[in-house]
Amino acid sequence: MHIISDRLREIRRKLGITQGELASLVGVSETTVWNWENGRREPRSSEINKLANVLGVSVSYLMGEIDMDHENVKKNSFQPVIEIPILDPALIACAGKGNHVENVHAKAEKTIFLPASDVGVLSVDVYKRPFAVMVEGDSMENAGIPDRSTVVVNPAEEIYDGDIVLIAFGIMPQIAIKWIFFKRNGSIELRAADPAYPPLIFTKEDIENDMVKILGKVMCVINKPRRGI
Repeated sequence: MHIISDRLREIRRKLGITQGELASLVGVSETTVWNWENGRREPRSSEINKLANVLGVSVSYLMGEIDMDHENVKKNSFQPVIEIPILDPALIACAGKGNHVENVHAKAEKTIFLPASDVGVLSVDVYKRPFAVMVEGDSMENAGIPDRSTVVVNPAEEIYDGDIVLIAFGIMPQIAIKWIFFKRNGSIELRAADPAYPPLIFTKEDIENDMVKILGKVMCVINKPRRGI
């Protein structure tokens, strides 16, 4: 297993990224990466797959099964990717009432890999890791988010007027994707792209009483082609 530790350290240094940066991309602690590189801990098979995806190399290359000359590792061609869990909307709604989204990440049945540039800021806070969710409804179709598409949400991204956000609201939390606008009195207005849907207004008191919670900023949309009718 020392081949993996040596190869991992060599690739990381060749790409010009730090142990902390690699840890953030893979979703582990910097100490874990240090242990991997120093042979103190062996990465699990799932972690090896993540490392290979993030570093842009094959698993065989990372494990030393093929010669280094067979892979082209260049710093200027490095495009880090992030593993994004696709979460069930019902689980996210539960997270909106005080439970961190991180608590439901482990229950994700599917994941996708996206370039880090599509995901935005990566927080060191494990409770602010990006995630994805499938859209249900057509209220934001005019904003480029059709029904049954998948959106990537980043809780760590700063949110401004007019941004598209994922929210949880109500006593029995529901989730929705809307444009957000902040008012001077501390309230927020949530608008759909389709004018047929009335805006939602939440007061400062609503926010303080957890009647609404902003779960993150929508960073990108992944659409699947639809069958003809």
